Amino acid sequence: MNLCIDIGNTRIKIGIFDSGRMIHNDVFFTMNELEVNNLFEKYKITKAISSSTRKSVSAFEKRVKANVSLLRLNYKTPVPVKNLYQTPKTLGKDRLAVAIGCTKVYPNKNCLIIDAGTCITYDIITADKKYLGGNISPGLRMRAEAMDTMTSTLPLVEPVYNIDYIGKSTVTAMQNGIVYGTLLEIESLIAMIKHDIGDINVIITGGDAPFFADLLKTKIFVHSFLVLEGLDATINYAV
Repeated sequence: MNLCIDIGNTRIKIGIFDSGRMIHNDVFFTMNELEVNNLFEKYKITKAISSSTRKSVSAFEKRVKANVSLLRLNYKTPVPVKNLYQTPKTLGKDRLAVAIGCTKVYPNKNCLIIDAGTCITYDIITADKKYLGGNISPGLRMRAEAMDTMTSTLPLVEPVYNIDYIGKSTVTAMQNGIVYGTLLEIESLIAMIKHDIGDINVIITGGDAPFFADLLKTKIFVHSFLVLEGLDATINYAV
């Protein structure tokens, strides 16, 4: 069994895979030594892999390493895709992992993965497993905070979808600028990619995925565990 670990700035997601199928997942801030030991007692874990946004090795990773060898994903790790990013060292590990995850979950398909979180990332993987790269733009709350902090009079607003796309107050005007601006950005990029690449699956993940899922006109798939799926495919390939 493989233990796959997705470490964000605050939370940790784990998935345990048996022959490519996720049999357990969890989200937490940390696990103490006893909890980690219990995890290894319950599941016959033989390999572990982590993707982390943190520069230093987390306490959780150290506890895992006390039980089994741990592969920490980086730009030198052998991966089951061809990475065409011009600066692979600077590519976020989570971005590469979601692209790899798509080749596992949606094999032989062109895929655009939209990770809607603090930032919105767009990543493209082709049907023949070529990672083309993608874009990064501010997320909903980052856009709201930017207007508040970089002006002297605009308030901090909560991103809210209004049926009327023309704002009738400063608050609704800002909300529409944030939400409709983001929606139009996403829809326009999807149209450009379809024009250049052809038919493509659009997958959305991240904390704001449910917000966008019902608003986008394009048919999309919502998937919460693509990073973990990509890590499982990577450790099976690399080790």
